[in-house]
Amino acid sequence: MPYSWLHAAMLASIALLSTVAIAARRQARHPGAARSLECAVAALYLGMSIGTFVWLRTQPDFDAATDRPLQLCHWTAVVAALALVAPQRAFSALAYFWGLALCTQAVLTPSLTEGPGTWPFWFFWATHAMCIGVPLYDVLARGFRPAWRDYRVACAGAALYVAIVLPVDVSTGWNYGFVGPSRPGFPTIVDVLGPWPLRLVPIAAIAAAAMALLMLPWRRLRPPPALTRTRGRSPPARRA
Repeated sequence: MPYSWLHAAMLASIALLSTVAIAARRQARHPGAARSLECAVAALYLGMSIGTFVWLRTQPDFDAATDRPLQLCHWTAVVAALALVAPQRAFSALAYFWGLALCTQAVLTPSLTEGPGTWPFWFFWATHAMCIGVPLYDVLARGFRPAWRDYRVACAGAALYVAIVLPVDVSTGWNYGFVGPSRPGFPTIVDVLGPWPLRLVPIAAIAAAAMALLMLPWRRLRPPPALTRTRGRSPPARRA
């Protein structure tokens, strides 16, 4: 699947859908209609997510190590859906930093073994379309502007996620969130980070650094403090 024509087609589809949604929202003359569409997308994904995990649990090939809603990307997609419908800055912050910094590896190196003739294939890409598309939409169409307080919220949320998932991974031998004792069955950055549990340290550092990098564009776009303080004032008169 990685680097195949199908992979390229799915990436292009996410880019196209995100671009169309952003353009439509920016040009919308009736905010109420855009709001209704956002709520519809969120409800559709949340319903799809609940239905999918209930359905997976009934399948004969259900694998508890991979088929439970414990991956960070699952949580990020749910938070992204909530960001579309709930005016809570924390949802936008988590969707932005988790989606664009922590979920992009799954998009660039997908671990799919199923093909387009199966439902898990489409659910995987719908989930990651939410992880990538909604934060871009939030920033480029709805005006969300991340700040360092949002970065701190994302770091605290990531720490809470690890605190929940790590004991599950340790007790079962699973590897949700890539923080468990086992290694993924496909190439990832985890392969070069050393043995468990020592690799948890660089994993945390990489995650924090990746999220911090997403603040760089906003640092460059903001005027220096001196300019902010003097904006709108006349320059001081020179003394003779």
